[in-house]
Amino acid sequence: VIGVISPWNMPMHLSHRSIAPALALGNAVVVKPAEETPISGGVMIAKIYEEAGLPGGLLNVVVGLAGVIGDMFTLHPVPKFISFTGSARVGRHIGQLAMQGSTLKRVGLELGGNAPCVVLDDADLDLAVRGALFGRFLHQGQICMSTNRIIVDASIYDEFVTRFIERASKLTYGDPSLIGTNIGPIISKRQLDGILAKINEAKASGLHLALGGEPQGLVLPPHVFIDVDNNSTLAQSELFGPVVPIIKAHGEEDALKLANQTEFGLSSAVFTRDEGRGLRFAKRIHAGMTHINDISVADSPNAMFGGEKNSGIGRFNSDWVIAEFTCDHLITTQSIPLQYPF
Repeated sequence: VIGVISPWNMPMHLSHRSIAPALALGNAVVVKPAEETPISGGVMIAKIYEEAGLPGGLLNVVVGLAGVIGDMFTLHPVPKFISFTGSARVGRHIGQLAMQGSTLKRVGLELGGNAPCVVLDDADLDLAVRGALFGRFLHQGQICMSTNRIIVDASIYDEFVTRFIERASKLTYGDPSLIGTNIGPIISKRQLDGILAKINEAKASGLHLALGGEPQGLVLPPHVFIDVDNNSTLAQSELFGPVVPIIKAHGEEDALKLANQTEFGLSSAVFTRDEGRGLRFAKRIHAGMTHINDISVADSPNAMFGGEKNSGIGRFNSDWVIAEFTCDHLITTQSIPLQYPF
């Protein structure tokens, strides 16, 4: 039995990413969806499987508050594997619990990120601006792979910032049911309050807010901070909202150092006109995934997904998830009786 604990930001996909391969590989599954999204993260998926003819008991959904049932769900003796997607703080707690129960459990932890988007001095500026913009503000930045920091070489920094702010200022925000809307609402008031607290702290510490605006209900306009110190709280936090710091790098080695100065290591991106240079740079980024001349949010079901450092343990998709959701079991048979020495 595999226990799945899924998040609210992409609830159906991030639940099913564990459910489908687990069932296909012969396991039963118990899902605890996020308390904000119990239907799309669990109940609706179970209903679809029920209508498709899945035998009863193979897929189960437990709905409730994480603070009430979370630890019990992880410590329960039946699941032998816990697949968790969520914050690094909760993931560390689940990892600790998995080692404390009566039976040690295997875990797959897909946690937070602080993805750098590095723009080297030879980058196609128009491509880099569009990629960084989409990689940050897609889904209001509520994606673990979202571009969390933009690191730009000093020689092109000013021009990049000018172009980026110009484009960001034209992003539309509001009702997500309207096809022209670029930025929709934050998931909840609690989440919005947390983002606003980080913005206010950044402004109070003297960081330069070049683009901003007041929230309209749960909709927050794009916020862009420039000339940000990579060691600042803003740059080192997973922002999970339409807020981005832009950081100046003095050469390729400095850009690499800045990119790696984070506790996280999920996704990353680098923009350069030289593919070989991009490949050499990508190999030195401490992350599970790096995309050259593409957004940090790039994901495909046939490509490996997973991170390093505090971004998690284990890998999703294709053959990688098969290895996660199965156990190696050596079985031998001896057809001819052996003569043992005693």
